[in-house]
Amino acid sequence: MISSHKTNNQQIIQAMKIKALLPAIFLLLSTLIGVQAQNKIEVNSKQANALIQKDAKIIVVDVRTPEEFNQGHIKGAVNIDLYKSDAISKIDKLNKNANYLVYCRTRNRSGFVVDHMMKSGFKNVYIMVDGFRGWQGSKLPVQK
Repeated sequence: MISSHKTNNQQIIQAMKIKALLPAIFLLLSTLIGVQAQNKIEVNSKQANALIQKDAKIIVVDVRTPEEFNQGHIKGAVNIDLYKSDAISKIDKLNKNANYLVYCRTRNRSGFVVDHMMKSGFKNVYIMVDGFRGWQGSKLPVQK
């Protein structure tokens, strides 16, 4: 009789421990799911072109200067000059749930912007790793 009483108490204590851990487990899983929901995806210019053709809603962001942009850019691209003092605030105002393709000339500026976007909670951001130079080198369409 005494041993079964101890076993029942041990089971109750074990169940209480599990119940106490459930909120912590839920919080951990929620955090992990949130991290997984953010995607920073590296693509080359040819893959970027295919992505633009496939996803009409993708927002293409060119972070070069207006002078560079006016010499040629990807059709439909939005120009946010990273060298301007308001560039980061413009980026922060973008819809964090939209899909973005970010590029610059060689990847330096776009790398900085994409890292900022990921830290700021943007969900899906593609970075064109070979930059606009790669786009031109692949003889892809350029708008002026």
